[in-house]
Amino acid sequence: MMVINAGDPLEVLPAEAREKVADLQRRRADVTTLYRSAFEDEQMLRAEIFKHEARIAELMEPRGRGGFGLGSDDMRVTTEQAKLDQKRSDLARLLATKEARGTESQRLGTLLRNIEQMITARPAGTVGRMIEIERPSFKGDLIDAIERRRARARELRADEARARCAPRPSAVRKAAMVAQVEALAEQGRPDAASSIEHGEPIEWPLANWQFEVHNVAPGAVAFGRLIDPKALIAWLFKDQLIDRLSVEIDECADDEAALGDEERRERITQILADLLFVEREECALIEIAKQQGLPADYRDDCDARAILQIEWAAAPPPEPRADAGEAGIVRHIGS
Repeated sequence: MMVINAGDPLEVLPAEAREKVADLQRRRADVTTLYRSAFEDEQMLRAEIFKHEARIAELMEPRGRGGFGLGSDDMRVTTEQAKLDQKRSDLARLLATKEARGTESQRLGTLLRNIEQMITARPAGTVGRMIEIERPSFKGDLIDAIERRRARARELRADEARARCAPRPSAVRKAAMVAQVEALAEQGRPDAASSIEHGEPIEWPLANWQFEVHNVAPGAVAFGRLIDPKALIAWLFKDQLIDRLSVEIDECADDEAALGDEERRERITQILADLLFVEREECALIEIAKQQGLPADYRDDCDARAILQIEWAAAPPPEPRADAGEAGIVRHIGS
């Protein structure tokens, strides 16, 4: 867990943002303490449940086996059963509370890790700077307004995923394929110059190969150089290979949904900017809801910049020291 102290990475954050982080840390510590304290109560309840179950079994055990031989409707049995039912209900409530506290502790822990990762990944030479956003406008219920921002954020994430997974334009990939085949064909070109100049055999294109060796120690491998069949085929049938691969690309292409690299980058950049804006509004509404005592809190996958309402800005230059520029000067005091 992050702790605010001298030299801590959180020092790159403004004071208001650091206080938000400290509040998250305090809340997680409190929830974790409550979660752990419930363990003793749980063990006590389980022991009492076992005691009541054993007592009921003893009361209903036949006399010949050392019990009391009572029926299930006997007042002593029903009284003990009522105590058992109450303890079981208490345990169920305790376990539900314990699970909720565990989930909350995990959520807060994730938020703190996200903040730490955000600081680590920030642009070099930058520090956090608080930003002011206008109070988001909304109609109707405040919690509904928060949910609408979250729904919009989900839509933007889906748009981002589609942009990242969009196919490439077939023309671009065909050009890359042609360049790849031509380079491979050139690599596979046999060397006939030595045959003309020195009367030596044609030299064929070679490639390094790795082989598994069987019937020896496990994992043994061998290395060798053999003719590169792929490069040789590209040299022999370059045009046919390009034509056939063009057909394959056409069969896979979806140019209506395709995005070029530059267009993809621009679209993703815009989507991420829109997503950050929406999440900033969501977090601003959550702050208002918390002030009003409404049940709202940050998502554990929300952008940490939105939670802290900061942006990264160039760090200011360090303040000059009082003795700057006085290297080599000797001061005599008292003379």
